[in-house]
Amino acid sequence: MTQASNPEITNTQLPNLTMSPEQLAQLDWLRAEIGADNAKEAILRSISVMVTLKQNIKSGSQLFLHNSEGQIRLLIPELEPSPTENWQYLVERPHPWRRQLYIKGRKLMAATVWRDAIANQMSPEEAAENWDLPLAAIHEVMRYCESDRDLLRLEAEEESYRLETKGALKSMELPLSCFFTKASLQA
Repeated sequence: MTQASNPEITNTQLPNLTMSPEQLAQLDWLRAEIGADNAKEAILRSISVMVTLKQNIKSGSQLFLHNSEGQIRLLIPELEPSPTENWQYLVERPHPWRRQLYIKGRKLMAATVWRDAIANQMSPEEAAENWDLPLAAIHEVMRYCESDRDLLRLEAEEESYRLETKGALKSMELPLSCFFTKASLQA
């Protein structure tokens, strides 16, 4: 049965799909790299890849890219499982590309509290006072951020890239790498 003869199958047009020049350049690059005839085909192939990955990735699985130099972990936030731990002070919030947790009841990312405490060499007690949060919330933030460093690093790099492409970020006072070393707050 063809699509035209099946009344249950309909096409949907997205007339309000607007893209920035950077997004169009990325789409054009992807189209050329995968040999798609046009942007629509590149988008549909990309959707197919993401759906296949999401459907087949099992809880606890990780994606790796193997090359002649070894392997690296591919961290794709959309494919990462939702946090399963029950957090008392942290919650998920909808965001187009961020997957990290936020402080419950505030529009405040957990990583913001964590990075601020590290950058300013605050004790957990000082961070709790500075952010007007219970000490238990600070300990939870530290535990979460320490356990999800890969995701936080990826999101920090994405944010830097987005700011740089907009011309809003020329140089950082603190390199992102300083937040992802083994040195951190002692809980």
